[in-house]
Amino acid sequence: MNAWMPSLLLATTLAACGDSEQSRPSALAAPSGETLTVESEPLASVLPVDGTVVARQQAVVSTRLMARITSVNVEVGDRVSAGQVLVRLGTDDIAANRTRAEAALQLAKARRDEAARQMARMDTLYIQDAVPLVQRDQARLGLVEAESQVALAEAAAAEVSAAAAYASLRAPFAGTVVSREAGVGDLASPGMALVGIAANGPREVVLGVPPAVAMGLAPGMELVVQSDAAGHATAVVRAIATGADPRTRTVEVRADLPATWLTGVAVTVLVPAGVREGVAIPESAVVRRGQLTGVRVMTEGGEMLRWIRLGRRLETAGTGGTGEARVEVLSGLEPGEQIVP
Repeated sequence: MNAWMPSLLLATTLAACGDSEQSRPSALAAPSGETLTVESEPLASVLPVDGTVVARQQAVVSTRLMARITSVNVEVGDRVSAGQVLVRLGTDDIAANRTRAEAALQLAKARRDEAARQMARMDTLYIQDAVPLVQRDQARLGLVEAESQVALAEAAAAEVSAAAAYASLRAPFAGTVVSREAGVGDLASPGMALVGIAANGPREVVLGVPPAVAMGLAPGMELVVQSDAAGHATAVVRAIATGADPRTRTVEVRADLPATWLTGVAVTVLVPAGVREGVAIPESAVVRRGQLTGVRVMTEGGEMLRWIRLGRRLETAGTGGTGEARVEVLSGLEPGEQIVP
């Protein structure tokens, strides 16, 4: 994990409470004699960006037919295998069309055979000078027309067979059903979404990043992903769009997530946005009172509890290489002040 990688820590300050606590020395703990001088240092800035978890491969199953749905064989959450039948449509119209196409094909073939025999007779008679050339050419033209009719009939039959394949909608790959938009008796129409499938395997988070921030990203970089539903994870940037969406004026970024994450979950991604000067203190020095956060500050009058506003938690080693996590201070402390760690 990169050294700059943070995670957010929410904190709320109440000015009235802060004033009352800062006006008197703290009685929470006796001074230990050990203090830490607050210093300004370069801190990596991050931009929280909302994103959505999606499957690396996903599909919406639809049909090219207009027909009644006769059966839906899956429910949301079901696991399916590649080629498994998901939805079946009524085939009465298809059966009628197939019968017509087969009859037309048989008739076209019979006419072609007759035209071929007629052509053979005209050739024989022409050789014997029994018929003029124009009559033989007419017989040859009749054969060409008959062969064209056979080709058209075969194409119509193939089209009916292809349409029949859309009456049984199958899973294009192994995965999990994430949506079901149709039920038995519904009328399916061309392009209508019937069942959504997310492939088994890797997940990714899709987010729109401002162009200025996206320029600092590169494939392989690690981003912190946070979700109230799924917790925290590290996502590795996989793809960055080469242009911005003119509607949102953001650049699409995709980062890989573990396969255990649920699709459709809204997440917050911490995207690095440069470096700025700031103040950070050991997390162990923070005093918490409900939603309030504070720190013990050494003053001329002694140790005093001061309420402060915190920012993100820094996943970096503390002073002296102890590895203790630190937290950014947004307000309430100035460089040069001393605190009790």
